[in-house]
Amino acid sequence: MADTIKLNELKPGDLILYEADYSDFISSAIAMLTHSTVTHTALSYNNPAYIVEEGNKFAAKNTIDPPGSRVMHIRRLKDTPDTSKVVDIAMKYVDAKLPYPDANLVLLGIYIIIGDFIPDTISGDIIKNILKIITYELIKFCNKIKAPDSDVPPMVCSEFATFCYDEAAMTYGPEYKIHYNEKVNTISALIKRIIDQLISNPDKTFKSHHLLFGAAPEVDAAEDSSEELKMYCEQLMDHMAEHRLESTPTVGAAKEISDDVIMAIFNFVKWFLKAFDKDAAEDKAVESDAIITADEVRTLLEEFLRYQEAFVTPEDIYSNSTNLEDLGVLTYTQEDIDALVNAE
Repeated sequence: MADTIKLNELKPGDLILYEADYSDFISSAIAMLTHSTVTHTALSYNNPAYIVEEGNKFAAKNTIDPPGSRVMHIRRLKDTPDTSKVVDIAMKYVDAKLPYPDANLVLLGIYIIIGDFIPDTISGDIIKNILKIITYELIKFCNKIKAPDSDVPPMVCSEFATFCYDEAAMTYGPEYKIHYNEKVNTISALIKRIIDQLISNPDKTFKSHHLLFGAAPEVDAAEDSSEELKMYCEQLMDHMAEHRLESTPTVGAAKEISDDVIMAIFNFVKWFLKAFDKDAAEDKAVESDAIITADEVRTLLEEFLRYQEAFVTPEDIYSNSTNLEDLGVLTYTQEDIDALVNAE
């Protein structure tokens, strides 16, 4: 393994894993939630002075970050003839301005409810309130989807990178497929626990007032929710530091998950599927006194579990793949960037 790789040694389609920006509270929370130092993924472009990534609003081709801004680890698919084909696929979505919700917020919501984050490890109130704020953002995004006729749903950063490789594998051959080891957590421990809890109590019902459906005034009020979200993230990280458990909870030790937490997760999943699944069912009006059945909750959560790509994290690409080569940390200067840009 090389300790470092130079900018001009990058190949098109190389995977760039960015270490967390610890000055940003969401990036810090994602790093802690995934037990990883990396929180963002991009692809190297044909000219290595540029990257292709899911940006703040759309898939985009951007100039690589200035030297020293963030540590970048490089992974390359082994024995692949021409990964520029992966870049061609990515650029197709750049040209189409493939949109996505605020990636950090959506990822944060996903990471809260996968892996070892269950109500035994952190406060149910923290889960509920973080998911509530994030769901506001998903609702706002769903209200202004920019590509309703696209065959491809919006994606977040690591999902976008792996999706481009998956499409290359389907188009050009299986050698483009990224493979992962058994440590990749594509099944949500918490979601499975909720489903098991519902199966054991099939007559369980939930009051619709727990939901956020159609809550337009509340959505508007969430425009300035960043400080509230920051507070809950900080509480979450404090709990994690104090009560870190093994990835697999001890059988028999699990407590029953509260209705409020179940409904917060159910609501997040509903809007996640609405944003990311173009075939998701249309919303139905929910009366203020409506009853949600255990079967309705279970069906939606099972659909969420089938959305496997969303659970691939930057950490999975960084540490849990079996056919990606570790090329080390990227090193370059501003002069290196300028030379490559001027050479075009």
